[in-house]
Amino acid sequence: MDAAVPLFDLAGVGLERDGRSLVSGVDWRVMPGERWALLGPNGSGKTTLLSLAVGRAWPTAGRIERLGREYQDLRALWRRVGIVSETVARDIPADERALDTVTSGCTAQLGLRFFVGLEPSAAERDRAAAELARVGCARLADRPFGVLSQGERQQVMVARALVADPLVLVLDEPCAGMDPGARERFLDWFAGHLGGLRAPAVILVTHHVEEILPAVGNVLVLRDGRMLASGPTAAVLTQELYEALYDTRLARLERAGGRLWPIWG
Repeated sequence: MDAAVPLFDLAGVGLERDGRSLVSGVDWRVMPGERWALLGPNGSGKTTLLSLAVGRAWPTAGRIERLGREYQDLRALWRRVGIVSETVARDIPADERALDTVTSGCTAQLGLRFFVGLEPSAAERDRAAAELARVGCARLADRPFGVLSQGERQQVMVARALVADPLVLVLDEPCAGMDPGARERFLDWFAGHLGGLRAPAVILVTHHVEEILPAVGNVLVLRDGRMLASGPTAAVLTQELYEALYDTRLARLERAGGRLWPIWG
């Protein structure tokens, strides 16, 4: 992979369905190894924009290049996109061992027992075990996926995504449904391992500004399918932008522990 070639390069991208604009006029370039946050309220177009970027949806306006080309083998690209989302997690068999869940990332399938002929090799199983250990979760290897806590499930899903050596790791609302303690434990864990990832780009999708970790150097802000701002996190995330994004008034936007926290009052 040429470090000078964008993973995704979107120019004036829009998507309209049934006369309704879902995304409009978005410019976004993601380079290898960059860390991005995709920030916006629910329904702002974040998931739609990601689908366009990776070729799961096709734009009705603008141009998208992936790995320097407008047209290419999308199935091959999808195998290099590691996705951590609740949608994927819901399809993991509850009684499947966490190690098998990670191993399934090698063959891009869900539920190792369901697909005869796609059984992973011994080398793939060893790689999955090594990945689980590398992210500090070897203790989870033999536990059924269904009994893991939400945070533990997300950790296993991150290992599953990384085992395929992705070009980009997408975390789609990874803390959704977690209580504050579970969220902080997961973010602390992820922050501790983010710097050690083997060079994939990272895209964190969230509507909570406080979930944007210090290592996430860039942010694209969406509202109603339109881009409000894009660029270095420290420059883009201001109190004025936050208030415009969420139609609210803050006492201040405070930085603590390298993260931003909205303070009302």
